[in-house]
Amino acid sequence: MKKILLALVLLSVAGSAMADRCCYRGGYGYGWVAPAIVGGVIGYELSRPQVIVEQQPVYVQQPPVVYTQPVPPAGYHYQLMINPQNNYQQWVLVPN
Repeated sequence: MKKILLALVLLSVAGSAMADRCCYRGGYGYGWVAPAIVGGVIGYELSRPQVIVEQQPVYVQQPPVVYTQPVPPAGYHYQLMINPQNNYQQWVLVPN
């Protein structure tokens, strides 16, 4: 929308600069160069296709975390007990 509005404003300004040799004061009558350049730039910008490239999101799948118990030292084994301080079950090393 902004490009179209800008194009209309520039075309109205460029259209007001007539390329009449009879009204040009001095020189060789190159008053048409600026409007031609402006019109060429506007035409080029309007003719370019608008391409919007969106990158796809990248999903990284983490492997599941597996907790393993280390091998108990000699003379001990693991036993599941309830901790009286917080009432959670915990694995505890207990002598054989």
